[in-house]
Amino acid sequence: DSPELMFVKLRYKRPDGDTSMPLERTVPDRVGALSEDFRFAASVAAFGMILRSSPHAGNATLESVTAWAKASLGADPSGYRHEFVQLVEAARALAATEEDDER
Repeated sequence: DSPELMFVKLRYKRPDGDTSMPLERTVPDRVGALSEDFRFAASVAAFGMILRSSPHAGNATLESVTAWAKASLGADPSGYRHEFVQLVEAARALAATEEDDER
């Protein structure tokens, strides 16, 4: 129940420096304020993690990626976002076929 999403701590060195400097920032929890572009990019990233069987995919599924992408289509003048949704749906169909073959 914190207003923070995360707290980031890192150290950096200036290109001409010898001493590292600390940098600390609080990132507020503003999930509702995410742009369509950010949400769509997150669905693309989750899709990649699912395809690689990454442990970082968390509880993301092909179904949830489809829902996230469809909910964040926004302006798509070139049709790339719709094409991505079709790609995920094709992956879902392939996964379902593989499950049927295993039975």
